[in-house]
Amino acid sequence: MLQNKNILLCITGSIACYKSVDLYRKLKKEGANVKIAVSASAAKFISPYIFESFGEEVFEDDAFKSPLSHIALSKFADIILIAPATYNTINKLAAGIADTLITLTAAAAPDKPKILVPAMNPNMYANKILKENLEKLCAFNFSVVSPETGNAACGDYGEGKFPEIDDIIFGVKSVFKKKTLKGKKVLVTAGATREYLDPVRFMSNGSSGKMGIGIANAAVQAGAEVTLIALNIGDRIKYINRHIKIINRTDFSGLKEVLLSEFKKTDILFMAAAVSDYGFKEKSPVKIKKSGNKGAGGTLQIELMQNEDLLKAVSKIKKIGQIVFGFAAETDSAIENGRKKLAEKSLDYIFVNDVSKDIIGGDENEGFLINKSGEIKSFKRENKESLAEKLIDEIN
Repeated sequence: MLQNKNILLCITGSIACYKSVDLYRKLKKEGANVKIAVSASAAKFISPYIFESFGEEVFEDDAFKSPLSHIALSKFADIILIAPATYNTINKLAAGIADTLITLTAAAAPDKPKILVPAMNPNMYANKILKENLEKLCAFNFSVVSPETGNAACGDYGEGKFPEIDDIIFGVKSVFKKKTLKGKKVLVTAGATREYLDPVRFMSNGSSGKMGIGIANAAVQAGAEVTLIALNIGDRIKYINRHIKIINRTDFSGLKEVLLSEFKKTDILFMAAAVSDYGFKEKSPVKIKKSGNKGAGGTLQIELMQNEDLLKAVSKIKKIGQIVFGFAAETDSAIENGRKKLAEKSLDYIFVNDVSKDIIGGDENEGFLINKSGEIKSFKRENKESLAEKLIDEIN
């Protein structure tokens, strides 16, 4: 998404400015064209020569050296990213003061998107003057990647810590996304349920949750308020945006309870989780021992019972205006089976894929999207994150 985008990275004098080196490297890795502007205060914390060693031209607060650099930089930038953004710089911008290269450049680019990444002492970040000015700036083409809560350099604890690089990159990418779901509440299920036979053994599948997480992240970028029901996704997921509300559940019964409750206050449901069709009729409260096995030939006899179809249960309480987006894993007759499930479960959309193509647990996906009008759209194999963005764009 950032390939060949022009980003002006502005670094102001917070002690966190050393982290801007990692931010710069990640922006370049994403394919962006980056130019660097360093304030006089920031230059005391971090040497501009660091970026020059990467082959970048660094612009500093020296009006005599390059008197029109703020104009050139404002024309170059697709986005002006101020990270870290100090208390002083934010309040100057809100007051319309342009007495540094960075504030001059922002003033010369009123129509360009500008992102602020505040980093400061927690008491300073909590200051009402700053809060009012951040709110004011958001009405003038500014957006904010809010800081994290943690220990500041001075030892104080609270909100004001420079956020993770991935959160900043996510915020930058979000600028390029249309806010088609602004004001909407989106519910996503991701991962796979586990049906336990005893406290140790369970029945499940290889679903990683990557498709559902991709959907959740893409929905945030589209402006939605997102709740994620996470089913045993563990450490396999690289990134979940911190503004997503996460509800962790393990098995079918836990998923059912929270799903039916959360769906009532949801505009759009993406049912991307792999839900067990069957569960064990009886669960042992203790680990089953081999010595206690009385089956013929050393076999263990167990009885399964079919779980309720959750999408059918959702369809019974679905209200006018709610959208339900299902996923189906098939090994044959994908489109035919997808159409059947779409009708039986009263879905608005269903994405069908052939899991015999090494998709489960992987980073890529492919398949067919069918909507309730009967239209079919094919999606070639691609990264699940980019596919998720395309599926979000399909929602009407």
